[in-house]
Amino acid sequence: MTNKLQISFSDLCELTELSRTTVIEIVEQGIVEPVGEGPDSWSFSTQMIVVTKKALRLHRDLDIDWSGIALALALLDEVETLRAENKCLQRQLEKFLTD
Repeated sequence: MTNKLQISFSDLCELTELSRTTVIEIVEQGIVEPVGEGPDSWSFSTQMIVVTKKALRLHRDLDIDWSGIALALALLDEVETLRAENKCLQRQLEKFLTD
């Protein structure tokens, strides 16, 4: 299910308490992906608020630069996907073993 609600560039800055420059930098690093040609026309899914706040916590708490955060978030997504696949396979195996 995709999130169809969109927020503007300025709304993302306000909601995450980040400067325009910082949001532009995280867009350039691929941490969040806007729709539109440039900052004045960018819109973001509301899920990007969560991603941006997670990136900001990593930046502040662990002092990771934005390119490192992009990698960390990709790896965290991969771990989440693998955990979900593992749970599914475990359920299938349990079903197989109990039949």
